[in-house]
Amino acid sequence: MPVNAGDLPAKPCLVRVAYAGRDHVALWSGGQLNKIGVSLDELLRLTLGQMRAALEETVGSLDLDACELLAPVESQEVWACGVTYSRSREARMEESSSQDVYAKVYEAERPELFFKSAGWRVVGHRGEAGVRPDSTWSVPEPELAVLSNSRGEVVAYACGNDMSSRSIEGENPLYLPQAKVYDRSCSIGPAAVPAWEVEPSAARISMRISRGERTVFDGSGSLSDMVREPADLVSVLHAAYPLPVGAWLLTGTSLVPPPPYTAEAGDLISIEIEDVGRLVNRVVKVPHSGARAQPRMKRDSI
Repeated sequence: MPVNAGDLPAKPCLVRVAYAGRDHVALWSGGQLNKIGVSLDELLRLTLGQMRAALEETVGSLDLDACELLAPVESQEVWACGVTYSRSREARMEESSSQDVYAKVYEAERPELFFKSAGWRVVGHRGEAGVRPDSTWSVPEPELAVLSNSRGEVVAYACGNDMSSRSIEGENPLYLPQAKVYDRSCSIGPAAVPAWEVEPSAARISMRISRGERTVFDGSGSLSDMVREPADLVSVLHAAYPLPVGAWLLTGTSLVPPPPYTAEAGDLISIEIEDVGRLVNRVVKVPHSGARAQPRMKRDSI
């Protein structure tokens, strides 16, 4: 979609756009979109200090009206965390047949981390977020998205939408990848606000879901309710897993739309984090082959 100044955060931020047939990374500041001479992948190979210096060297401005806004992701993987808020623990214990799993991970030293999306699959601001047609209960999960560089330093923040099938995960926690990882299940945007420009640890996070002219969910919370520090979660992700161009990490949610709500095609989801921005997505039903698992074959006795 074309870049609209009203869609971008008030704070200076990194914006990824398509312009004249090429993708660019630009710095939005003072009402100007100034092109950076390097890619996001190249920026995230640098230290935090080197990255700040690189952003001071712009190479010309871009015409806002001629740019298409993209998700602020290149080759970065997207990972996610679960059960980092008390409300998330309670909700999943209510839904699951294995309640103690969620109670234990909430209190454990080791957090829950899981792969969410390849960078090229991430949906941006005003893009289409998906629901699985084989899910009977799907919800958006509004989250603080944290961008880290190759050194594991926190360098930026954005809004994240972790689309999830609560019905599939609730059947068995081992189904988590199928509940979380599917086409259009991850959205990040609208831009990456540098860590030196904002301190979101106590920021307000809100989500509104509209269906036609009707609001079907409207809630808010505080990131201060998170029981784990984002930087600590990032350090665990990087501890045993090299990420040469950094990664985005979704840090969990405290806003859970209660039943009987389930996301439907056409729903409009608006997620906002104070000083970080507002991410808007329209829900679509993603294609599904209709395939089901085949019955297990019994092994012959040995």
